[in-house]
Amino acid sequence: MPIHQSRIGRRSAAATLATVLVSAGLVGLAPTAAQAATTCTSLTYYNVGGYPGGAEMHVPTVGWQDRNKTCYLKYGNSNSAVKVLQEALNNCYSQSLRLDGQYGTNTRNAVLAAQRKINQTWEWADIAEDGEYGPQTRAWMGFAIFGVNGGPVIPNQCYYPG
Repeated sequence: MPIHQSRIGRRSAAATLATVLVSAGLVGLAPTAAQAATTCTSLTYYNVGGYPGGAEMHVPTVGWQDRNKTCYLKYGNSNSAVKVLQEALNNCYSQSLRLDGQYGTNTRNAVLAAQRKINQTWEWADIAEDGEYGPQTRAWMGFAIFGVNGGPVIPNQCYYPG
């Protein structure tokens, strides 16, 4: 038998086995969106106009000042991106989180409360109410605004980057 026929036979057997395993629920097809997303590890400062002396919004991102906002935070994460999220939850969603950079039960519950508020405010937002921060939540969430060059947060002022 020629070699190419035996390779085709092995490929068919492998494809059949994969089909059986997937059908039996023993193998997943692909990761969910949450599993596929990169974890936010840092933040990016974005300039925000309309404030005397200037202002900036801090948003969780994949890396320091990399502008890649398509990332994910969930229970158990611990980094500066979580601290930025906590600041936004406190300032824009009336939460009282300790700014510790730990995505624990309190932060998860605060994200869940923000998701509910967003869905109630904008019924077409239809974001998942799961207590996890991802691109869908970020697209609707407001973020705290700070004075430039590390100035303090401007109370009750939020910016929605989309």
